[in-house]
Amino acid sequence: MTSTINATTTGGGGVVTTADASGNLALQGAGVTQLTVTSTGVTLASALPVAQGGTGATTSTGSGAVVLGTGPTLTSPIIATIVNTGTLTLPTVTGNLAINGLQTTFTTSGTYTKQSTSTFIAILVVGGGGGGGFGGTYAAVGGGSGGGSGSAGAPYAVLYRAADVPSSITVTVGSFGVGGASGVTPTGGSLAGQGARGGATSFGTLVYGGGGGGGGPGSSAATSGGGGGSQSGGLGGSYQGTFGTTTGGAGSGFGNPGGSGAAASSISFPSITSGGSGTTAAGVASAGPYSPIAPTAGGAGGGFSVAGAAQVGASAGATIFGASSGGAINTPSGGAAGVSLTVVTSVFNGLYCPCGGGGGGAGLTTNGGTGGAGGAYGAGGGGGGAGNSTGGFVGGAGGAGGAGVVIVLEW
Repeated sequence: MTSTINATTTGGGGVVTTADASGNLALQGAGVTQLTVTSTGVTLASALPVAQGGTGATTSTGSGAVVLGTGPTLTSPIIATIVNTGTLTLPTVTGNLAINGLQTTFTTSGTYTKQSTSTFIAILVVGGGGGGGFGGTYAAVGGGSGGGSGSAGAPYAVLYRAADVPSSITVTVGSFGVGGASGVTPTGGSLAGQGARGGATSFGTLVYGGGGGGGGPGSSAATSGGGGGSQSGGLGGSYQGTFGTTTGGAGSGFGNPGGSGAAASSISFPSITSGGSGTTAAGVASAGPYSPIAPTAGGAGGGFSVAGAAQVGASAGATIFGASSGGAINTPSGGAAGVSLTVVTSVFNGLYCPCGGGGGGAGLTTNGGTGGAGGAYGAGGGGGGAGNSTGGFVGGAGGAGGAGVVIVLEW
């Protein structure tokens, strides 16, 4: 038996109760039980809909479990099923299943700490780009060169199992190469006006990216050379391209040499960069080499023809995203800054293509144009344009290279 409370419709309506000693209670409407209360719980005669705050089920099917109906509307899709054996079952996926990892970006040196829950770790390193050379100050008649361009820093991307990566790693981010300036000899350089070399980047001893070489300065009746290229890879290392002089700088490791009064002959790849470009003794500047999937070198600065005519600066090396233009003669005479690109997905797709800075144009009746700065991260700086000393004008400074970076993505 069960005690009941019945809302009846007979005899004009009312509430009829019955009682017994069972300890059970039934709530009825017109004699039909809708809810039963016992010492072990509550049972509904039919499921309470989700839209009314229910679960769509009459009872629970496990300790602490919440049971959904067969067709509820969810604000987020079901991504997995956990059964009582401890097995996680993922659904069949017809498209791509995206997993968001934790990204850490180092633009300055520091210490990386691995997440205890990580399974895989992807690492991108890029060395610092070399600075462009000073444009040179000399008499326009008789001709001469503008500053050679800086080479790009070398990038490298690699995927590790988290178990193979130490829990704490020292991260070194290569500095950008400062552009060449009049009368200033950079650290390690041999000539005043050379662009500084970009610094090497490393992720402990696991991954490294070499720094780009600095461009040589422009001078009277002589060519200028681009900075030497560099390399990157695994197992540690510290490479830097060498300085350009009147000839192109030598490559470091497997890096390619800079051009001597001409464009460097090789394109850049993800682990080997081309050298920067130079300017002829008649003032004709060369563009940076093409690089589809790596940072590019800058463009050389314009000089003067033998007759004393000012020459334009050259464009930076092109990528699949375009290039940075060189400087026009006089107005405006500065090279365009390189295009910087985001790198959120580059660890996986291998495409990382910032542009170098354009070369500055020569100044016959004004100062030579400054070289454009290399794009972030790691692109080479443009060479400065020459200045006509007969008119009291000076050459333009070289553009700075782009700084290096380390990006870690773990999941």
